[in-house]
Amino acid sequence: MGSATSSSYRATRLALLNAFTAGAGLGYLAHEYREVVVANPGVIGLALLLLFAAGYLIRAVARALRRAGSRVDAIFAEELGTKPSPRPR
Repeated sequence: MGSATSSSYRATRLALLNAFTAGAGLGYLAHEYREVVVANPGVIGLALLLLFAAGYLIRAVARALRRAGSRVDAIFAEELGTKPSPRPR
C-alpha cells in the first residue's frame, strides 16, 4: 500500500509531465504557425484568457464537490455511528 505522500508525489510528477507535454505541443504549433500567431495576438490572448478562466472554474467546482462529499460522509458517519466502508459493494 502506498502512502499519501507517494501518491501526492506521483500526482505532482504526472502534472509536471502533462504541463511539459502541453508546452512542447504549443511551442511546436506556435513555431509552425508563427504568421498566424503574429497576425492575431488579440484573438489568441482572449482564447488563452478564456482557457485559464475555464480551468479555474473547473478547479472551483471540483473543490466544492469534494467539500460537499466530505460533508455528506460526515452526516452519514454521525447518523450511522460508524464510518461507512470505502469499498464499493
